[in-house]
Amino acid sequence: MNKLHQDIIIAQQLVSGSKSNINGTAFHNTSVIYKGTNEKQVDYQHHILGKKDILTTLGSSDQVLNSMLVSPNSITAFDISRFPKYFLYLKLAAVLNLSYEEFIYFFFESTTTSEIYDDMYDKISNSLPKDDKEFWDSLFSYFDWYDIYESSMFSRETVIPSYHIRQNPYLTKENYYRLRELIPAISLKTKEGNIYTMDFDQDYDFINLSNIWNYNNPHHHKELLRRLPLRVGGETISYSYDLSDKVKDFFQDENITFEQFPDSKAGIFVYTKKR
Repeated sequence: MNKLHQDIIIAQQLVSGSKSNINGTAFHNTSVIYKGTNEKQVDYQHHILGKKDILTTLGSSDQVLNSMLVSPNSITAFDISRFPKYFLYLKLAAVLNLSYEEFIYFFFESTTTSEIYDDMYDKISNSLPKDDKEFWDSLFSYFDWYDIYESSMFSRETVIPSYHIRQNPYLTKENYYRLRELIPAISLKTKEGNIYTMDFDQDYDFINLSNIWNYNNPHHHKELLRRLPLRVGGETISYSYDLSDKVKDFFQDENITFEQFPDSKAGIFVYTKKR
């Protein structure tokens, strides 16, 4: 059995409730897809401007879509879970085929058993890559969007449209339609695995590690910042929901700067490769 068919079987089991993906760790090979980011990406978008080759967490796909707005040459999106890559291509196909209002309704409104979701998926599906279409067809053939989106394959956080629109640059109406024009020109690939042990075949000038350091040994994260394939002058950002003095003291380094977001405890620490 190939990996795609393994992914389909596990996804169907999770949606039907016959299998659990809870194993005592937050992130693993079958961990949840996040429906939307809870990072204030709008506050660090300026770091991505002008960057041409980007490595970013996959997660909810929002980091990828925001990165696409700067029109890079390439984006590599990584995740330890097997499912987020399918969600990424679903969102991309949705941008290409749904109106702004339909996109918000499909991904950020409270789901119901309405057939309108099947109609929207029909609009989306023909733009999906072959494997991703087979994955989502295998779910929509047996379940409605409510069953899928509210299953344990997805995170259980409350999704509020206005909140996500404020957080994400791509979710303004103007940027949404601009993104539709940019997507076809960007080279995109995904990598599945643990970033702390992952190998790479290219260098990047911007790397977004989100807040993965919170779930790992911080000493290993300091080592990762120095090991990642970053070009001289490039930046790696790590997100902190509480950029406290304790965090700043631990990650203090001549190559690291700290940025606190306005009126917030959250912020980022930025590793810049100087030589």
